[in-house]
Amino acid sequence: MALTNYDLTIDSTDTSLRIFPGPSQGAPVPTDISISIEQATLTSQTNALTTQRRSLGAHRIRLEYAYAPMSADEVQPFIAFFNAMGGQAKAFKLNVPKELINDSNHITDGSLHTSTGTVAAGQRTAIFNGFGNNLTTAIKGGNFIQPSGSKKIYIVAADGGSDSSGNCRIRFEPALLSGITSSTTLNTFSEDIPLHAIFASSDIQFDVNSALLYGFKIKFTEQWMD
Repeated sequence: MALTNYDLTIDSTDTSLRIFPGPSQGAPVPTDISISIEQATLTSQTNALTTQRRSLGAHRIRLEYAYAPMSADEVQPFIAFFNAMGGQAKAFKLNVPKELINDSNHITDGSLHTSTGTVAAGQRTAIFNGFGNNLTTAIKGGNFIQPSGSKKIYIVAADGGSDSSGNCRIRFEPALLSGITSSTTLNTFSEDIPLHAIFASSDIQFDVNSALLYGFKIKFTEQWMD
């Protein structure tokens, strides 16, 4: 057997090759996932005590994974990965379960949805094809989408219908951080979506009981910029 080439895994300069332990790596599935979405807003008050609010356009997703009691063999890969990332120093790919981020209809949607044209950065709508024809709700608000070539996850902000050709105009938040072209596709809804993440804390904590079972929770923060 060849020696492990760490440059192609946890030590790779490519974030997508540094993958948080999940079912595909033989790790346990979390029993509970908490999610929060931050939309940063700047507020101020006038001399007349009128409150003014302005969106900063910033958007961040946070997750917490909780696991059932685990054996030492099961918890050790998480401890190893945290230390390999240098705590919060390195970003990595976190495959978020599709059941958490898409509705029950779309987790069975394995179709390829491609942009019908070029959309500039700063826009909040884009048209994608490949949906069913003449649907009142081709996509539901609250679903998560990720354009190809982007590390940012966007949230569908409202239900969107489709025309007779299966095109759907999707309204999302935040506004596009970078433009898309007619070759841009969306993530496949029937698959887990990759979140570009860092650990939310520079500490990792776990506990062990008299039966030598480990309790473990871990928090992540979306980090769409390297």
